[in-house]
Formats: sequence, C-alpha cells, structure tokens
Amino acid sequence: MKKVLDLPTNRVNSIRRGNDQGRCNGAARQRRTDIDADGIALVTWDVPGRSMNVIDLKTIEELSTIVEQVAGDAAIKGAVITSGKETFCAGADLTMLEVFSREFSDTVKAQGEEMAVKRLFEESRKLSQLYRRLETSGKPWVAAINGTALGGGFELCLACHHRVAADNAKTRVGLPEIKVGLFPGAGGTQRLARMMQPGDALQFLLKGDQIRLAQAKGMKLIDAVVP
Repeated sequence: MKKVLDLPTNRVNSIRRGNDQGRCNGAARQRRTDIDADGIALVTWDVPGRSMNVIDLKTIEELSTIVEQVAGDAAIKGAVITSGKETFCAGADLTMLEVFSREFSDTVKAQGEEMAVKRLFEESRKLSQLYRRLETSGKPWVAAINGTALGGGFELCLACHHRVAADNAKTRVGLPEIKVGLFPGAGGTQRLARMMQPGDALQFLLKGDQIRLAQAKGMKLIDAVVP
C-alpha cells in the first residue's frame, strides 16, 4: 500500500488508498479523495457548513492541489469528481466579486492603477486556468453529476472529459451567469462552442436557461444519464 499523500491545505481530506484512513489535520475540509485498486481517484466535494457546494478562492486552491497530485502521480490512472451533497454545485460564491473589488481599490492606492489591473486580471482567471490544467493534465477526468450543476460548477463538468448524471427529475444544469450581468468566466464560452453549433451555444449563453438532463443529453452536454 502506498503512503497517504497529505494535502497542504487544511480544508481538504488527504488522499487515501485502499483501506487507509489517514487524514490531514484540520476540521473544515471541502474534499475527500480516495484511490481504488485500479488507480481511479474518487474526489468527493463537500463544503462544510453549507447546504450546497459553491466555488470560492479556497475551493480553487484546494482543487488545484488535487489536480496537480492526480497529474503527477503515476499510480493514479484517472479521476472521478462528484458531490457529497444532494446537488453538485450552485456555482461561484459571488462575494468573490466584493473581494476582488476591495483588493483592486487597495492596490490602486498602494501601487497604482496599472498594477491593480494586472493583479485583477491574474486573480480573475485562476478558475479558468485551473479547469484548463485539469483538461490538459494527461489523465482522464469524469464528472459524476449527482444533482444540479450551475455556473462554475457546470463549467467544471464541461472541462472534464466525460459527464455522467444520475437520473433525477429535479436536476438542472446550465450557465445562468447572464441573469446577473456576467458571462461564464471559466472556459464555458469556449467549450460550449466546441460541443454545439456556434449559434446554439450563443443562445444557450445569452438565455441562461437551466435545463433538464434529457435536454442536456440531447444537446450532448452530458454523455449519459444513469439510474
């Protein structure tokens, strides 16, 4: 049995292999990663203290660590990411925008507008860079969608190489950012245009609909719906 690899952030459970019950220190962990005998890592996303998973700066940091471990560990042949909650992900925590705004103002005062713009640009594209890293990591990733996946959560699914959804009449998927005056910022605009006809992708982005699984499968946004 290989040694458990401890993740550096205290909100993620350690990678576990076989029956090893090792954990990293800290009580507030967002993800647990188990590796089976075939070398498939199961990443279970479960943000503590919240009814739904949301994407915040800590989530980006933690998932980045996991993606790098999956990419760099020859014993891991692929990864499946799913949710430990009834839904997959509600999207980004919009309070991140407030954080970015405050940091921009502070940087303008301390270092000038040019540096503030540069820093905002770098921070705002971290999620997009993370999903691209996952997509090009050299290991196959599968999104096991066990409930509604919206916004940045559905963009994560789109970045995976295969998408399987549990059959649930309540489940919706989509990119509703346009309804709050935003465009998807983590690569969804590019991946949709490769999966669909450009006109259909544009309609999907501009309407921001949250669609049922049968429709998503018909549009080839989901590969399979299973019981």
